[in-house]
Amino acid sequence: MLAFVVVCFVASYNEEFGGILFVPTWAALFLVWPYLDRKLNFKFPRIFRSRPRRSTAWGRVIVAGMIAFVITFGIALLPVGDFSAVAGPVIWIALYYGWPALSRILPLPKAWKVKAQTGGASPVPKRSVWRLLGNGALALTSVIMVMTLLPAMVVMAPIGHSMERARNVHDSIHVGMTVPELLNASRDCDVFGASSEFPYDKSPDDIPAMNLSRNREGEYRVYDVAANRNLALTETQAVERLHEKLHDGYRWRFNYTYLNITPMHISFSVIVGSDGRVAEVTPVHGWD
Repeated sequence: MLAFVVVCFVASYNEEFGGILFVPTWAALFLVWPYLDRKLNFKFPRIFRSRPRRSTAWGRVIVAGMIAFVITFGIALLPVGDFSAVAGPVIWIALYYGWPALSRILPLPKAWKVKAQTGGASPVPKRSVWRLLGNGALALTSVIMVMTLLPAMVVMAPIGHSMERARNVHDSIHVGMTVPELLNASRDCDVFGASSEFPYDKSPDDIPAMNLSRNREGEYRVYDVAANRNLALTETQAVERLHEKLHDGYRWRFNYTYLNITPMHISFSVIVGSDGRVAEVTPVHGWD
């Protein structure tokens, strides 16, 4: 709840930063809660239960992280927006704590199965120096992996999702297409901007440029400066509007931009020649 309040406060000033702050804030508050409890003397009811201290299964941390990493990037390929950014850490935690139960259900090798732990503490056998060094190296590897994969899941998965969307549209466009064919092939886009090399007299009403957006129902929307409102257009009307605003006989440039919860945007451009057909499609690239 506190993490949610913090994120809402930050998002009121910076939406993009607030979007990726929830999981790290939640984890940080959980870890520092005992310190805050002692310093601020919170008046919460406390229930102390004596229970044995169990060591962290560092090998399970690594395996669960790798599986969560693969699942997260699989989710990033689905049309679910930026859900993968939040799903990654949650899947990792769920796999780690659910592994004992899953290992007893799934047909895994016997060495991978985790026995149910009893309530009493079991005597800890004395470990050799080499085993302690091995456990330390495994713990260090796990910590480095957590520090590497968590940002990758929270940041790279949404970027990968935007990249996949952009490449699908990019690959559907080829040289020689007409403008109606181009719009029909490139319906999946967050921000579509069009401009022309037509000379103008610097008046805002005469600038040969316009932005189009398209909703899920297939309706296009464009902002009309003269009317000071958004206009709803069909695809045929959108094509007519492009010809009217950009003027025939000049080179046009269509910019496709894909947004996500990170500051990085994914874009590519399509150059339409003076003959009204696609002359060039630039590579997909990221920028912020």
